[in-house]
Amino acid sequence: MAALATAFVVVGFASDDAPAGWSGTLDAAEIGLTVIFVAEFVSRFAASYHRRHYLKGHWIDLLALIPTVRGLRLLRLLRLLRLVRTFAGVYRALTDFERLARHRNLVWLFLAWLGVALISSAALFLAESGTNPNIHDPMDAVWWGLVTLTTVGYGDITPVTPEGRLAAGALMILGVTLFAAITGTITSYIVTSETRGPTLNVPEQIRQLATLRDDGVLSDAEFESKKAELLSRM
Repeated sequence: MAALATAFVVVGFASDDAPAGWSGTLDAAEIGLTVIFVAEFVSRFAASYHRRHYLKGHWIDLLALIPTVRGLRLLRLLRLLRLVRTFAGVYRALTDFERLARHRNLVWLFLAWLGVALISSAALFLAESGTNPNIHDPMDAVWWGLVTLTTVGYGDITPVTPEGRLAAGALMILGVTLFAAITGTITSYIVTSETRGPTLNVPEQIRQLATLRDDGVLSDAEFESKKAELLSRM
């Protein structure tokens, strides 16, 4: 959603000076992104326990959804407010990633997986560039590597030379195995975190509970119950 919010802002401003051939595409993208964010806001608002609290905490999102017309282009500036939410979401994600990155094994697994993917894609490009009609530039090889790693198997790009098939075999065996190891490590981390419980102090946990209440995730009764439970542990 953070990436879509950034695209929402970029598309809104780019459509003003877009060439004639791109205006239709940008308008369609703008409408599609608007529909996504409207659906998100309406669904969260409908599911909220306290809609007044939800509006109080998400008025920025509501302002950013104000439609813009040809005579009111300045209203596009309101979309910049959505970036505030984007930066906050990225900050929370990076905080969680910092905790996750303390597991050095996961970092090394990810680096090894990335290295195998890039080396295999580069090997395929060097082996089949000019030979395989489906590979025109390095991005085609990267796309092939991504499709192979995720086991989607579109089949639009396949190796045709012995060297290319050797690179594909290495990617299938090492890349998929490392990807499975990464998934298992992350799952183990999540399970361990749930078992150990939160590591934040009680005041910080209460502040987070208050945020959930203001967002409409928790009712007042649930907030007070959990708050009393936390205070009893002090």
